[in-house]
Amino acid sequence: MDQNEPTNNEIIYPNQELPPIPEKSVAGWKDILVDEDGPRFQERLVPVGVFSDFDDCDTSAVYFGERGEKPEDINFLGQPINRENSLITHFVREGVLERLKIAQSMLPKGYYFLFYDNFRPLNVQQALYDTQKEKLKAEHPDWNEEQLETETQKFVSIPAPNEKTGAKHPSPHSTGGVIDLTIVKMSQEGEAALQDLKTRKLGRPLDYSASDDSQNMSSSSVQESLLKKAIYKQYAKPLNMGTKFDEFTDVAGTTFYEKEANKRQLTPEEQEAFQNRRFLYQVMTRAGFENYGEEWWHFNYGDNMWAKLSGHEKAL
Repeated sequence: MDQNEPTNNEIIYPNQELPPIPEKSVAGWKDILVDEDGPRFQERLVPVGVFSDFDDCDTSAVYFGERGEKPEDINFLGQPINRENSLITHFVREGVLERLKIAQSMLPKGYYFLFYDNFRPLNVQQALYDTQKEKLKAEHPDWNEEQLETETQKFVSIPAPNEKTGAKHPSPHSTGGVIDLTIVKMSQEGEAALQDLKTRKLGRPLDYSASDDSQNMSSSSVQESLLKKAIYKQYAKPLNMGTKFDEFTDVAGTTFYEKEANKRQLTPEEQEAFQNRRFLYQVMTRAGFENYGEEWWHFNYGDNMWAKLSGHEKAL
C-alpha cells in the first residue's frame, strides 16, 4: 500500500454511532497534475464482479445495457442496446481494488457492495455529458451556454482529454479511479444460498492475471458466477440512501440530511437514509477513498479529484 494508508479495518455497523460527514470542496481539482513518474501511473485495469476474483458483490452495469435482455430493449439514451459494446463486469485500477477489499472487510455479515458504474470509456462519458446537458437545456431554456456547462459538470464531468474543448484533465471515471456504489443487505435465505454455493465448491473464479489460460473457464466456474449473481438479484436489497442512483438533485448531495437534521427533525425514513449515508461514507473513507460531495454514491481513489480532496499535490 502507498499513499492515504488506511488506519484500521474494524467492522462498521449501520446502527452504531458514526461521526458526521464533513463538507469538502473540490474547487481546483482540474488543475491537479498526474504523477507520471509514480508507481501507480501504469497500473492495470482489473475486473470486479461476475467472472472476477472479487465477486462477493453485486453489479449493475447501468450504462452498458446489462438491464435489458430483449432485442427491443433500449439503453439510458433511449437508443437500441449494442451488445457488442456491453460490459458484463466492471473494471477499476489495481489500487482501487486493493482498497475495495479493505472496505469489504469492514462490512458486517450480510452486507455487500452493489457497483453501479466504475470505469467508463470516453464515448460513454461523452454520451452521458451530452444527455445531461440536453436535459438541462430543455428544463431551463433561459440558461446561456456557460450556465448549461457549469450545471452539467456538477454531475457529469466533461469528457477529457478533449482537443475540441481544450480540456486536459482526465475525466475521473475514465481513469479507472472512480466507483459509483451502494451497500445491499442480504436476506437470511440469500445468505443460506451463498453458503450452500460455497459448500458445493463449484469451481474457482476466473484468474485474469493468467494470460495463457484466461479464456479457459470451466463450466463450473461459469455456473458459480451466474448462480451467485442470481442470488444477489433475488435476495439482496439496497439500503435506503434517500435517492436513487444518478438522481441529480440537491437531495443526492452527501451531506443533505446532515444539514436538514440541524434545521428540523427528520422523518423515520430520512433518519434511516441519514444513518446509511454515514455508514457508506465511513466504510469507504477509512479504506482510503474520497467522496464527491454532490453524489452520495461517488468515491475516488488516485485521480485528480481524490488528490484535491485528500491534500496530495499530484494524482496517482
